[in-house]
Amino acid sequence: MDALARWWHAAPRGRALDLGAGNGEASVWLAQQGFLVDAVELDPEAVSSLRRARAGRTIVVHPVDLRMFPLEPKTYALVLASAVLHFLRPSELWSLADRLSGCLLPGGLLVAEVLTVDDPEASSLRAAPVQEIEPNTFVVDPPGRLIHFFEPGELRRVFAGLEILDYAEDRRSAPQAEAGYRSGATLVARRKE
Repeated sequence: MDALARWWHAAPRGRALDLGAGNGEASVWLAQQGFLVDAVELDPEAVSSLRRARAGRTIVVHPVDLRMFPLEPKTYALVLASAVLHFLRPSELWSLADRLSGCLLPGGLLVAEVLTVDDPEASSLRAAPVQEIEPNTFVVDPPGRLIHFFEPGELRRVFAGLEILDYAEDRRSAPQAEAGYRSGATLVARRKE
């Protein structure tokens, strides 16, 4: 959420879309900043937490797979895709990226964070007997779940139609992770006027 905290003020006011909203921490924060938030989350436990967290706030919970969520053109001032795009196959990612870019208002912002190939989990999966279904994309537990690790610059390429305002690939401290850190890419981009 560091990139979101640094850049949210550059977005026009209006509606925000929080993809993979989890327990609602970012959705609540966006609502506190004055956005009307559509929070998309599929996990039933997270949806329950999200519904409790939205109490009295301008948050609409959508318990649906983000790939099925209808994205109307020029609807959102801000789209947040934090730690969710890496759960998609690369073959699904490009069409979703086009839809996400199209749902932004002119001047609207996209903030996205993903895991990258130098993440310790990627190395562990390569060393384990885990099925790789597409490049850098592995089937993991629970069964049917997958994770894709982005190549250097891949997130930039996926959203090349937007104006890139900020981009970083780095390691972040993550005490709960086995290696004590995670590796990822963060992108902030704007739909051109």
